[in-house]
Amino acid sequence: MSNQVDVKFRLKQRKAKGSQSGNLTTENVLITMRVTYLSMRLEFSTGYHIDALRWDQNSERAIGPNRNGQSADEINGGIMRLARNVRDAAKMFEEMEKVPTQVEFRETFEKIRGEEQQHISTSKQDNDTIKSSSENQDNTMSKQDNINSKQRINKNYETKSKAEINKSLGFFEVFHEFERCNSRLHDWTESTFKKYHTLRNNLVEMRDYKRKAGLKFFDFTFEYFDEYGLQDYIDFLRNNKNYMNSSVTKNLSLIKVVIRWAYRRGFHNNNKFETFKPKMKTTQKKIVFLTKAELDMIENADLPETKLYLYRVRDVFLFQCYSGLRYSDVANLKRCDVHDDFFEITTIKTCDSLRIELNKHTKAILDKYKMFDFPKGKALPVISNQRMNEYVHELCEEAKINELVRQTYYKGNERIDVVLPKHKLVGTHTGRRTFICNALGMGIPPQVVMKWTGHSGYKAMSPYIDVADEMKAEQMKKFNDFL
Repeated sequence: MSNQVDVKFRLKQRKAKGSQSGNLTTENVLITMRVTYLSMRLEFSTGYHIDALRWDQNSERAIGPNRNGQSADEINGGIMRLARNVRDAAKMFEEMEKVPTQVEFRETFEKIRGEEQQHISTSKQDNDTIKSSSENQDNTMSKQDNINSKQRINKNYETKSKAEINKSLGFFEVFHEFERCNSRLHDWTESTFKKYHTLRNNLVEMRDYKRKAGLKFFDFTFEYFDEYGLQDYIDFLRNNKNYMNSSVTKNLSLIKVVIRWAYRRGFHNNNKFETFKPKMKTTQKKIVFLTKAELDMIENADLPETKLYLYRVRDVFLFQCYSGLRYSDVANLKRCDVHDDFFEITTIKTCDSLRIELNKHTKAILDKYKMFDFPKGKALPVISNQRMNEYVHELCEEAKINELVRQTYYKGNERIDVVLPKHKLVGTHTGRRTFICNALGMGIPPQVVMKWTGHSGYKAMSPYIDVADEMKAEQMKKFNDFL
């Protein structure tokens, strides 16, 4: 693959039919291919059209079928072949050690493109002929032998096609294939999509940074990610993205997942990433939770009339603190899930079916909103997670949850201590942590708490158990003053 070629796919904007104001159409838009090679910039038509709503600008891929009935896979496969044709054309000129003119490059590309289209067409005809021939064989061949014959023929064509594609796909093209395959295979949640979307954006930023820094034609390949390439990526995350070691470790783990998947499927032969295991200083993240006294401060806080929106936020947040629900689950809690002494849910994150008994706090909050008619039959007035996090900060500030909390991070070998008032560290997930820590602190067995929270093992619970032990040690000190 040439590292001097940059291929981008875009939708070609055009004026909406009959529009007098110059509005641009978003329906049935042509997908174009822009090629940058050496000092040339050329634009080609891919021949595919798609609605803008079915196109992802970030990944430069179709995410839905077009109006001609072509699926996203068909469209993406077609434009990936075009990108491969462009690189093949560039490689031809590099082997000849010749700098082509725009006309020469365009003619060479079109020739390669035409030959591949003819090859695909011929292969399809051959397949149809073989299929027809197999179907018309005389009855001396058994039905099972006929089926096996077809399978062998189809497998040969599939193997050949996959081998050709694997050999020429670029890094980000394979990355897209990884997302497409695994999102379907493992039923990715929105948060998983976001993690890999962030990873891809970080890699694009690093590529663009290196190009601006003087490496004009820099691009990622799987061969790049050996010990030196991965360390280069770590340095970029630390120095350019200002990531702490904990975030760097997560990013490194994610990119290894992608590289490992591509290696196992024959997209590259570089397995040096497996031996790259840097030791980075990290500390266990401090669990921020609210004590019973702080919960009382929130419950009894006199909120200003200018912030009436905090009343409902307070109720939902306290419900989390006394039930252990994640934000996603309290937002999905329906009135039909609630019974006299308990409620039942299937968690959004882990799909666990949980039965959680009601206590006087959760029952009082549910009763308060029993007469309200919320959309989709919801039991509580839950707003968006982002907005609720902002309002929970405000709520805790109004309740004077101002204890100073020190958080320790590492960036490389540098230790960074950040001291903040507790209200700045409280968010929707603090409600779940508060429930777990207080339940364990009261002496409720961990296995019972796990039944309520859906934790599957003690490993996930161990940080909370440590906090509960500290709480009990503090309580024991009260006997020192006991007379």
